[in-house]
Amino acid sequence: MRKQAIVLLISSFTWMAPMLASAEGLYAGINLGIGMPNLKTPNGVDKDSQTVAGIVAGYQLNRYLAVEGQYTGIGKVTDNLSGSAKADALSLTAVGRLPLNDAFDVYGKLGVAATKSKVSSDLNAYNDATHTGATYGLGAEYHFDQAISMRVSWDHYQAEVDKTAGGSKSFDANVTSVGVIYAF
Repeated sequence: MRKQAIVLLISSFTWMAPMLASAEGLYAGINLGIGMPNLKTPNGVDKDSQTVAGIVAGYQLNRYLAVEGQYTGIGKVTDNLSGSAKADALSLTAVGRLPLNDAFDVYGKLGVAATKSKVSSDLNAYNDATHTGATYGLGAEYHFDQAISMRVSWDHYQAEVDKTAGGSKSFDANVTSVGVIYAF
């Protein structure tokens, strides 16, 4: 499923190649935040948040609409016996912006994300898994000038782990982050 998400991301940017040739509207950035997965483990949860980082790239179609790809961590859960599960997400979203003035925008995101969960051998009730599903988020962006912006965002993801006894267990994860964006 991870490969399907990468193919979707690449093909989405391919149809935009003529627009990207001029690089006007293209932007990229980095995020740093806290991921909070909501995965309950059989041994209880000792810690369910983690500092996460991510990268983002997008294309601003006009003042109100952008297309954005992002890779980010979505958090880690550690149980009371030192077992852990950690997840990452690769997403492609449409971003609707509402400019409040020349320097400040608020935005909403809606799209698809492929998540991959990695489970330590100490958490023997679960195994690694991938999941593809909807993602959404909200944020605000302050433009220092035409090239540099700072954003604060909240993103929601769904992920899953496979149960060793069969089947899978879905869980939600929320990521709150601060980022810097550079517009080309």
